Amino acid sequence: MNTKSVMERTVLHAGKVFIKEGEEHSRAYIIQTGEVRSFRTENGARLILETYGPNTIIGEANLFEDRIADKSYEAVQNTTVINITRHEFEKILQKTDSMIQTVFQKMASKLQSLKAEKELTQLKELEIEEGAFHFVRDVIKDVSEDQRRKYELAILPHVNALVKSVKRLKESRE
Repeated sequence: MNTKSVMERTVLHAGKVFIKEGEEHSRAYIIQTGEVRSFRTENGARLILETYGPNTIIGEANLFEDRIADKSYEAVQNTTVINITRHEFEKILQKTDSMIQTVFQKMASKLQSLKAEKELTQLKELEIEEGAFHFVRDVIKDVSEDQRRKYELAILPHVNALVKSVKRLKESRE
């Protein structure tokens, strides 16, 4: 198997945001050297979610389907990554047995669900207002379980910021 076109390397300089929350992304990255962190922005402040080092894969679910990034990623220090485009990955995957393709797709879906669950737990630990959490849960109650986590992660920080702002406004008027 010729992976030369798949194995493009890029050096990301410290502070470089290479995946932006809210934008569609169709590639994955394998960190070779350096360090990357994921974050969300709430009220202009960065909420650091996780830090990744060498041999970590970021964005692997993007290789199977169109996804809107639910968080941003930036290089903490000068970092070398291997870029894997969906197009090149699909070319390689098409050469494998259909059962292997199905296994890959199921694994990617399960991994994404586990990541979403972990991130939701992290958000809860970031002092999410109970009212914001219940409001978002109520709004998306009819959405499928897989999609629900995605929407919770995308919406909750913004609703939480709104609830906190309203509370501060009420407190300032008292």
